Amino acid sequence: MKGYLFPVQILYVQMALLDEDSSPKVGFAMYDYAEVSIRRAELGEVNTVRSILQEAYAGPKKRLPKEPTGVQDGLDKISRSIQMGNVYVAIIGDSIVGTMKVQLQGQVGTISRVAVLERFRNRRVGTFLVEYAENLLTHMGAKSVQLEVLSARDSQAKFYEGIGYKPVERHQSSGIDLMVMQKDLYESEQEDKEEDV
Repeated sequence: MKGYLFPVQILYVQMALLDEDSSPKVGFAMYDYAEVSIRRAELGEVNTVRSILQEAYAGPKKRLPKEPTGVQDGLDKISRSIQMGNVYVAIIGDSIVGTMKVQLQGQVGTISRVAVLERFRNRRVGTFLVEYAENLLTHMGAKSVQLEVLSARDSQAKFYEGIGYKPVERHQSSGIDLMVMQKDLYESEQEDKEEDV
């Protein structure tokens, strides 16, 4: 178990051992920061996941030419992602307050649809969701993580830059400007040699 000390509060990070198929074993440990825990979403939570995504994108979608794909996803698509084990939720008490989707494609992990209910923002819930995903992807063999940020949301890009992501590409999807951001999960061999000198 690895611990990070913050003033007054402690974050304990417990990593799960993975089976040969890279799926967490039963009893997967959760992040716990004060009252926040993170785990895989269950099928019965599909409506809650969708409503969190709807709320999170309500403001930005007013400024966009088309709804972002996270808002367009219907219950059937979200249900399939939950069944595949790609959707995670953040919980405070008995309430689901945030969600994200995590996938691995080759050695590149992707984090998408990170959303936290407005009344629970600025409590590090989004940060813990992303850190959880990074640790999970590291154990699955990812070398880097990518995510897309709506270009219309500068605060979102600043959030990800603050936790180590760098812009690598800009493109349009369905008329919406997106920025791809990336974070390497492993230091390069060159960086290791420089530190040893």
